[in-house]
Amino acid sequence: MRQKIHLRIVQTIILILMGIICLKTSDAQIKIGIFADCQYCDCETAGNRYYRNSLSKLTDCISDFNQNKKIDFVVGLGDLIDRDYSSFAKVNSILEESKKEVFQVTGNHDLSVEKEFIDKVPEQLNLSETYYSFNKNSWQFIFLNGNEITLQSTNTNVVEQAKKLLKQLTDEKKPNNKEWNGGMSETQIEWMEKQLSEAEKTNKKVILFCHYPLLPFGAHSLWNTENILRIIDKYDCVKAWINGHNHAGDYAMQNGIHFITMHGMVDTENENAFSVVTLSNKRIEIEGFGREISRNLPIN
Repeated sequence: MRQKIHLRIVQTIILILMGIICLKTSDAQIKIGIFADCQYCDCETAGNRYYRNSLSKLTDCISDFNQNKKIDFVVGLGDLIDRDYSSFAKVNSILEESKKEVFQVTGNHDLSVEKEFIDKVPEQLNLSETYYSFNKNSWQFIFLNGNEITLQSTNTNVVEQAKKLLKQLTDEKKPNNKEWNGGMSETQIEWMEKQLSEAEKTNKKVILFCHYPLLPFGAHSLWNTENILRIIDKYDCVKAWINGHNHAGDYAMQNGIHFITMHGMVDTENENAFSVVTLSNKRIEIEGFGREISRNLPIN
């Protein structure tokens, strides 16, 4: 009898310990190194864009990330280069020094290469798929291709879709009717919603990464902004949309979702711009470096 009681006590203790371990795992913080719009090319400075200086800035950024042993992975928010396919070689040699895996999205300037190299750009960004997702602890990270519909394509059907969408935005006098923006296909949008639906069912919190902002709605916003907002507003699991493209940076909040635009690294002669983002159950903490703004954002 005593043996049975002892066995039950041991089993109960084991179950409690397993529960504590699972709880700690799900509550564990996640740290992400983030940079945007490195936009390197071997080009003369234009306005406030110091293209050649981006190599030293990216080097310092990756070096800082490498020194932070708690960082889980690194995110590049697009426009790794400004132009010229040959520009990828130098920035990629720096990214190869990262001790953590680097996940990227495609920026409009990444496609500003010689036409014969456009289809090779995803390979340079280490993308086997141009939109994808993965889970870590209680979070799901969704990476979107805001340049799936673009004027910078070798596919004539894609170019025609881009022209049609751009004309519609122009006719409606929308501020994001710019050739240097881009959009998402219906196929990708359906895939995104399926990801959100699964995340909701499995109690995952979601962050979406894209090159283009949604809010504040303006000249830099994704061509599909209104459609995407309608979808993500339906899902309580969505906690943030993080992007680049607007080098000045920006921030908005709507329906419990944080919309964070990171500053462009290429701007300014010497001052850098990158961040370390810490995720916990109750907040998103952004530690900004250089021009990047530090923020402490609560989540429900």
